Amino acid sequence: MISPTLATDTVIFNIQKWELKVLLIKMNKEPFIWKWAVPWWFISENELVKDAANRVLFEATNVKDLYLEELKIFDSLDRDPKKRIISVWYMAIIKKDDLNIKTDERYSSIDWFPVESIPALAYDHKEIIDFALERLKREIEYSTISFTLLPKEFTLTDLQKVFEIVLWKELDKRNFRKKILKQKVLKDTGKKRTIWSPRPAVLYKAISSEIKFVEMT
Repeated sequence: MISPTLATDTVIFNIQKWELKVLLIKMNKEPFIWKWAVPWWFISENELVKDAANRVLFEATNVKDLYLEELKIFDSLDRDPKKRIISVWYMAIIKKDDLNIKTDERYSSIDWFPVESIPALAYDHKEIIDFALERLKREIEYSTISFTLLPKEFTLTDLQKVFEIVLWKELDKRNFRKKILKQKVLKDTGKKRTIWSPRPAVLYKAISSEIKFVEMT
């Protein structure tokens, strides 16, 4: 009996020009040649799963030290037409200042796509993206994961825009700010953003770099 192969697949989100995007790589091997996919590859027998996920991300995208969260293990019998592959799904987030992306010879291209207009994908990767997006929507309301989508310093307007982009709905400005400031997860930097704004906006930063579970909306 042939044992299954273990792989890791990672959905990478980023907000660019106030649009939520996902990073995809283009396959250059059969049976999905020229199809787009999320960054993935096989796990070596001498490495831990999360170490493998970080390695695969760096090899496929040239970025590292990302926020990385395990989503689920997917073991459908027919997810790969060539052989049995069990995949550990992850979600990662790249901040705006971590966009120096490139890929290696295993893939023919790499690019960002809006989550609402994703091209046809290889394997079961559309299902992975849908699952990750639903997880992100849930977590942004009950944790500080939204800070991982922003630069180190940001305004409350920036933060609200991130929530509205991820949740696909408008939020009341006054109620949103009141709720966020009540949670004591932000620190006033003492600085203000003055460029392109007639009214300077206070710049905040996260009190902790760790994800905190609090009710954000």
